[in-house]
Amino acid sequence: MNNLRFSHLVLFYLTLASAAQGSINVLISDTFNRTNNTNLNADGTGKSGSLAHVSWNEISHQGSPEIVSNQLQLGEFSAAGGWSIAWMNHNFTDSQIYNSGEFTVSVDLINLGSTGGTRFSGFSVGNTLGDLTNWSANNPSTFTSDFFIGYDPTGTTEIKVFLGGTQDFQQTINLGSEANISVRFHSFSDFNVGTNVNYEASVNDSIVKTGAFSWSNTSQNYINLYSNYTLNTARFDNFEVSSVPEPSIYALIIGVSALGYAFWRRRE
Repeated sequence: MNNLRFSHLVLFYLTLASAAQGSINVLISDTFNRTNNTNLNADGTGKSGSLAHVSWNEISHQGSPEIVSNQLQLGEFSAAGGWSIAWMNHNFTDSQIYNSGEFTVSVDLINLGSTGGTRFSGFSVGNTLGDLTNWSANNPSTFTSDFFIGYDPTGTTEIKVFLGGTQDFQQTINLGSEANISVRFHSFSDFNVGTNVNYEASVNDSIVKTGAFSWSNTSQNYINLYSNYTLNTARFDNFEVSSVPEPSIYALIIGVSALGYAFWRRRE
């Protein structure tokens, strides 16, 4: 009977550890499920997570970021050379990210048109606040972001990755009218300039590219969405930034398991 009880105890703690390992810590999630408005922060409906209170900022050139049909619309007006960006007013160097050495950015790309010249719709990480407030680039090759991933539907319909403005990857793929792009950034020790960061990029949950880059600034990790699509041809939905449980959580589980085992042994 005692062996059976111990087996049940071990099974309980293994289940607890497995649940913790498979969980994520959502820092910010935004479904944009709110009324149409050019003010992205008119109300907080659709936002959740520990940073749900953080507001959106935006800047555009010949464009107009707005909430349309429960989605975030970015892009340009009819004039060539337009673009729009939107970013969370938060520097993503949180202790949850720092201690785990990992975070994931995910977003759905919606209604992807292919009108005009070189078009991109995607997101970047590793920005300084100045990068965003002084944004003037209309092509990822001139971005100062540490990392950018985006979809270019013109011509060969490609997913592309740029590291500090240098193209690191391209793959021909047709995302259709809707697709999820997510990137897991992991195995970095800190947010100091020069620290190596590994990344794992996925489209619709299938890994398309792994690689690495280095932070170009210390403790600067603003994240933004970008599009220079012709207005009404690209939108964003279900934006999320998440991390994994800190290593201390696993240590706690191991500690509790050890105490449980010791208690069982004493009763023996």
